[in-house]
Amino acid sequence: MDPPQNFDQFSLKRILMNDTQRKMIAVEGNFNGIQEPAVVVIEKYAFDEASVLNVCNAQTKFKKNLENDIYKSFSCVPPYDENISSNKMDIIYPATDKHILKFTSQPLYFVQETEEMYQTITLPHILDSSLSLQWLYNCLEYKSEKERIKYDTASENQKDDEDNGFLLLPDLKWSGKLNELYLLAIIKKRNIKSLRDLTINHLPLLKNILNKGSAAIYKLYGIEQSQLRIYVHYQPSFYHFHVHFTYLMHTPPGINVGKAHLLTTIINNIEMQGNYYQKATLDYTIKESDPLFNRFEEKGILRKAKLIDESNNA
Repeated sequence: MDPPQNFDQFSLKRILMNDTQRKMIAVEGNFNGIQEPAVVVIEKYAFDEASVLNVCNAQTKFKKNLENDIYKSFSCVPPYDENISSNKMDIIYPATDKHILKFTSQPLYFVQETEEMYQTITLPHILDSSLSLQWLYNCLEYKSEKERIKYDTASENQKDDEDNGFLLLPDLKWSGKLNELYLLAIIKKRNIKSLRDLTINHLPLLKNILNKGSAAIYKLYGIEQSQLRIYVHYQPSFYHFHVHFTYLMHTPPGINVGKAHLLTTIINNIEMQGNYYQKATLDYTIKESDPLFNRFEEKGILRKAKLIDESNNA
């Protein structure tokens, strides 16, 4: 049977798979009412320079989704076809060198950070070089993104809200589609920078995030806790403790080894040893142009790799 030349007679039966990481969808259907099934796989091409220029064209239509301090998020439709799915565009302006570094492709290295390395190298770097948290304080003080808050522990009149409370907000990377669910639990306490600061005293906070965050997501979206990936980044993008909630069928950046630590594992580790994260050696990846890499290099802990050009050895 000759393959069909167009989709005029295609009947969709069901969606087989929607891969949010690869931007690919597979569907089952048939042509011309014939019983033989057909599988159709559609995948978006990667951006090239011309497509970026089209997206950024002056004729592009923009719909603002968020504005908080230096961060803005838009939906945008290129001028050449208003019927195609809109793209998501985030703008950081004015951007710092740390913002530029975050989105720059660089060689990666593994760090095995001991307690001593954290105290003498990493912590001074954090204190010297952290990004501004004004956008986050705007959220905690209800000055920005109030309408985007999906859950607030204060709504339940918790007596210990200041110590164990948090806000549940959509991450900037979430498109809004349920199968790409991505929420952040941002704690209200302001003295926990990262995983390294967690002790046995923070177990009520961590369990509150795990249980109430999961319950809120189930109430809002019908997604069970067993379908959620709940984790913490180390190193994080910003140094105010927060927890990531993503749908298990979605594969966003930052869920790999060397970045993500499951919240349930964190709780179990602290229950076994109250100061586990002060004493543990933590592995993570670091970019070559990161100022923290330079500090490790100065101490002789890391060194830049000399990549061999295999084409010269052929």
